[in-house]
Amino acid sequence: MNCGAKWGTVVRLFKGEHHYSLDEKGRIVLPPKFRRALGNAVVVTRGLDECVSVYAPAEWARNEKKLRSQSVSRRDFVRFMLASAEDAEIDGQGRLTLPAHLRQYAKIDREAVVIGVGARLEIWSLENWQKYIARVQSQASELASGLEDLSL
Repeated sequence: MNCGAKWGTVVRLFKGEHHYSLDEKGRIVLPPKFRRALGNAVVVTRGLDECVSVYAPAEWARNEKKLRSQSVSRRDFVRFMLASAEDAEIDGQGRLTLPAHLRQYAKIDREAVVIGVGARLEIWSLENWQKYIARVQSQASELASGLEDLSL
């Protein structure tokens, strides 16, 4: 398992793309490998690209500490992240209820994509994810030009 939790000194990173549907109560199933790493509690907040970011509590605590230490000139960004952050529980069926304000922000209605992005998860509307992937794919050569050290 390669997920975003710390076991000993090894940091496990979330990775992968998983498609799910929200139920009528705004709940989404999280992939089993992600649930095992997260446990029963997470923090959800706005992501930077019209998605919902999901953090393990310890990872969120590190980010929140950094956010709180920012100067007053960065208050807009701090407010953007902290005002939407909420503690959330993963139920016994592995479902996470997405708060209505975050579903609205990310334009998630029914079909969604859960992706692993290193130390966090992101939940996207299927439509936004498809647009994002198409845009990045059209720029792939340009984006990869500065990545000489990767063996891709």
